[in-house]
Amino acid sequence: MSDDDAEKLFLQEKPTLALLIIGSMEKTYASVISKEIDSTFAHTTRILTKMEQCGLIRFTLEGRIKFVELTEYGKDVEIALKEFRNVIRESAPPEEAEAAGEVAATGTGEESPGSAAGKAVEEAGEAEKIKELDPINKEILVKIRNLKEKIESIHRETLEQGDSRDMISRKLGPYSRDIKKLKNMIETAESPIDEIVTESLEESSSLFESYLKH
Repeated sequence: MSDDDAEKLFLQEKPTLALLIIGSMEKTYASVISKEIDSTFAHTTRILTKMEQCGLIRFTLEGRIKFVELTEYGKDVEIALKEFRNVIRESAPPEEAEAAGEVAATGTGEESPGSAAGKAVEEAGEAEKIKELDPINKEILVKIRNLKEKIESIHRETLEQGDSRDMISRKLGPYSRDIKKLKNMIETAESPIDEIVTESLEESSSLFESYLKH
């Protein structure tokens, strides 16, 4: 069994993927997790309930949005899972370890970038980059991600309620000011802004514009 096969054996289960995704996003919500792990919303909710009972995650309410994030214990488990994954890779025969390295670097192989497992690995790598950011970059990035989640939540609600395009624009319109404020924060920041921050804002801005147009 190759290291890649061993990794799939131990790390392909939905709860493990869910925990890694929550850790990489720092704060998210059930519908996003459901999409990322390719599971039904009901099954994802059951997974999260069990994780909460085990003390791995906690739920917080911000307005009408119910966020989920790792507890300190959950973060410890996340670290252990990442270390376990690395042990599997490093313990493989040289030729297979090299192949695994190419998979990790290029996203090719059995786990494609679009798969849930591939995304979890990518998100885990992004989480490591985020930890290295200075306080200003982290603060702006958190604001960007929180805004994106609010926009996604409101848009989802408007679709569920069957709101008209004009109603969607009225509900989302005010958030254009928040995007402008974030752009201004980046432009006037006292320290250099990391690429991951600017790309996150561009992604959120593009998402916002697409919601207004459709």
